[in-house]
Amino acid sequence: MKRTSLDSRRIALLNMRSKSKRSVSLVILVAFLTFVLFVSNFLIVSLDRGIDSLSDRLGADIIVVPNGYDAEVQGSILRGEPSNFFMNEDNLGRIRMLDGVKRATPQLFVATLSASCCSFPVQIVGIDFESDFVVAPWLKNEVKLPLGPGEVLVGHSITGNKDELVKFFNHEYMVKGKLSKTGMGFDNTVFMDIKEAEKLAEANADVIGIKDNFNSGMISSVLVGVEDGAEVNDVQNAIRREFKGEDVFPILSLSMMNEVGSYANNIKRYLYFLIIVLWLMIFLTIALMYSIIIKERKVEFASFRVIGCKKKDILKIMINEILAINFSGAVIGSTIGLVFSVLFGNWFKTSFNTPFLAPRAGELTVLFVTIIFFGTIVGPIASAISLRKINKEELGLLINDK
Repeated sequence: MKRTSLDSRRIALLNMRSKSKRSVSLVILVAFLTFVLFVSNFLIVSLDRGIDSLSDRLGADIIVVPNGYDAEVQGSILRGEPSNFFMNEDNLGRIRMLDGVKRATPQLFVATLSASCCSFPVQIVGIDFESDFVVAPWLKNEVKLPLGPGEVLVGHSITGNKDELVKFFNHEYMVKGKLSKTGMGFDNTVFMDIKEAEKLAEANADVIGIKDNFNSGMISSVLVGVEDGAEVNDVQNAIRREFKGEDVFPILSLSMMNEVGSYANNIKRYLYFLIIVLWLMIFLTIALMYSIIIKERKVEFASFRVIGCKKKDILKIMINEILAINFSGAVIGSTIGLVFSVLFGNWFKTSFNTPFLAPRAGELTVLFVTIIFFGTIVGPIASAISLRKINKEELGLLINDK
């Protein structure tokens, strides 16, 4: 007759099965902990990647826009909010002549209505590829530049693949490339040559509602790079003096970065606080529950001692049981957290109103494994005091007390 061996792992599993309600309750508790931990870390990593993406894309030191449109340009860059704002192209030449200005390039912003590629308005950005030093450096990794007539690049969130046609105001354009995800407004942006964007705006000025404030040759913004050694604040003040009394406003890219970074850091601080509080509460709860469970099972452990089990064998059984419970809960909680984070990533991005770039597959895998690891070891750590105490007692004597 074949005998079934009973080692510490098998006994632990049998104990979990015999006390299924208790085991399930502990698994749910650990699953909740790891779910919150996974989602919180997902958000923190996404915010960090979003800020890094913004830093990489904002290659200009100063962004000059019409006065009163600083919020619009930030909304367009950070969140892809479509907007139209214009100023005279002559401003570009005046800015280039100022001391401390190394280079300057214009952009033209045109907000479309619902297009064939999208179910919502999108931002079209016209770029002067001859002078551009901000967008072209990272666009060139996606497609051969400059773009020709009738050619566009589309953001990651816009429907339309390479060599497909998209339509704006009954004008068809060939998609020459689809950009990698940035976590910024660029994901909902279409890029084309500035002359193409100007033609589009002129032909549809009535439809867009810009007929009274748009003329041929107008631009939306000027991106400025300062000379090496020059103070950005000094150049900003020079622009203010040059356009004193005119509707022109210079924005420091660094101040935009600091504002966005400060907002993101505030969110991260709340998340870190939430993680610490939850870990502390659930750690103490797990420690208390295991303490009560171990105390209630003294007679069971004493019986093991009577039949010849060593203290270290009983300790192995408990550790294996705790590891199995916590590992099961960690896997369940991390899996639910992963699915939840991926499904609601866009909702988080909209809610935070800041650059938000979800981790890549490899980073998600590392995060997933890491959370499972920490979720698993929290059990033995939380129960260490109770296990040490029970290991010091001579459990065989407890049967005489019953």
